[in-house]
Amino acid sequence: MLQRKEMTTLLINVISTKMLLTFPKIMIIDSGNSAWMQAIYNTAIAFLIFWVTMFFYRGNKNIITLAENFGGKTLKIIVGVVVFSVLMINCASIIRLFPETVKIVLLQDFKVEFIIAAFLVAIGIGAYMGIEAIGKINNMFIPIAGMVFLTFLLLLIPYYRFENILPIFGEGYKAIFVKGFNTISLFSDLLLLNILLPHCENLYEARKSGQKAIFISGVIAVLILLSYCLIYPYPASKDFMIPVYQLSRIIHLSSFFSRFEAMFQFIWSILMLLYSAIYIYTMCYILQTTLSLKHYKPLVFPVVVLIGIIGMIPGSVIDLVKSEKLENIIVYPVAFILPFLFGLVSRKYYGEKRKE
Repeated sequence: MLQRKEMTTLLINVISTKMLLTFPKIMIIDSGNSAWMQAIYNTAIAFLIFWVTMFFYRGNKNIITLAENFGGKTLKIIVGVVVFSVLMINCASIIRLFPETVKIVLLQDFKVEFIIAAFLVAIGIGAYMGIEAIGKINNMFIPIAGMVFLTFLLLLIPYYRFENILPIFGEGYKAIFVKGFNTISLFSDLLLLNILLPHCENLYEARKSGQKAIFISGVIAVLILLSYCLIYPYPASKDFMIPVYQLSRIIHLSSFFSRFEAMFQFIWSILMLLYSAIYIYTMCYILQTTLSLKHYKPLVFPVVVLIGIIGMIPGSVIDLVKSEKLENIIVYPVAFILPFLFGLVSRKYYGEKRKE
């Protein structure tokens, strides 16, 4: 059973970890140096969708179990396969990008296949330990990461140039509020809360965890983007692949410890391992629930192998899978609309239970 604080920090991890990779660049390409406003807008939309969904939701059954209650085993399998596929799409780019980034930044002489193998072993062990163990470790580590993040922001202050934020609306209102709607995918991992709902104490605690995680993750996104935009003027700001890593490289603490990036790389690696272990466990749990299996642990190895295969396929295929059109068609409906629809189903289901 996950306590409220553990579920909150777990959600903060899976949402905010994307901000440590290429996600800030995507937002800056959309809105220029007003990307921080786009982050505020996305946070508000995500909070509204989550609030409405949880307003209708009843009980602590996840959408796969509710699908069985509503439409039998056939609907349960369909929903389970669709949700599993969406999580695979969400995870695909991380599994591909992280080992390649480690090779570029830390282990230039290592083959990326060895890095992927070590990465898979680590996240497989984490998933095998179970979500309670992952939640406790994550809950201990997130405050440490938070303190490093605050130190990081303070050390960046001397490099701020406030004129870089102009023009205040960057590429314009349309870029922020129309084109920028697509980056609501930052919060698509809220779907994990719905899947892991049976692991929460009750619906009230889950609702509080989700709301707090959205707010904190939104603040983190805004601070990262605002700091980046204050240091790098547009269009130079869109040239760097991983903006947060680029920020870490400019910090000089002393002649002995000249760069902050070493600390960033340590924190970043642990967060990625926890993020991936959470994902692997959740995918195994989806298969366990969908196939009505007693245990999830026998599924860890095949799911890790599947993730490994994805990590080996060409980057162009990953780009296609993560394309904006496919996200609009597959990811967004499943991540945001499906929980709302089954929220309505749960309201009806528990209403009928009370009548009985």
